[in-house]
Amino acid sequence: MKKDKAGFALVELLLVLAVIMFIVFKVFEAYLKKPLLGKEEQTLMLEQGIDTASVTSTLSSTRAKLKDIQSKHIEQLDAIK
Repeated sequence: MKKDKAGFALVELLLVLAVIMFIVFKVFEAYLKKPLLGKEEQTLMLEQGIDTASVTSTLSSTRAKLKDIQSKHIEQLDAIK
């Protein structure tokens, strides 16, 4: 009789990796589309004397950098195919 090997097949591991990557993509997509600051946050920051323009510009530049990194990774993955 043949004895089956224990462990995972390559296809199963690739499927799990694809699911994880899909979840990560959706999380980053939701994060990048989220408004920079809500009305409550702006009100609280103004009450505390924090300049909302500098915070907003910092957040938008960070999101732009993240989008740039994501697009570079997508280009690298496309180049591999």
